[in-house]
Amino acid sequence: MSLADRAKQFAPFAALTGLGAVIKDQEKVITPRHDITDELANELSKTVAEIKKGDMVSVTYYDKDGYITKVGIVSQIDLTFKVIVVVKTKISFSDIYALSIVNEN
Repeated sequence: MSLADRAKQFAPFAALTGLGAVIKDQEKVITPRHDITDELANELSKTVAEIKKGDMVSVTYYDKDGYITKVGIVSQIDLTFKVIVVVKTKISFSDIYALSIVNEN
């Protein structure tokens, strides 16, 4: 038996490739999207109207499987396309659940 054939006997064998990734995906907890009330929508509209480029904000928004809170500087706010960019994250107004301006005191 050649040395290469002999080495193949002891090579690792993964019969179930990708099983680890599938198991990890099953462990994810998906949080459903919450509906916002009219009162909350009005508060969000007022806050969006006050925000300027360069303001420090805290924004909680829905992203794929759950809610994420991001704190950072607003690099762009587009009222036409209804998006806000915090640092480098583009967030649609329809995904925002909570938004506040952070005081830098």
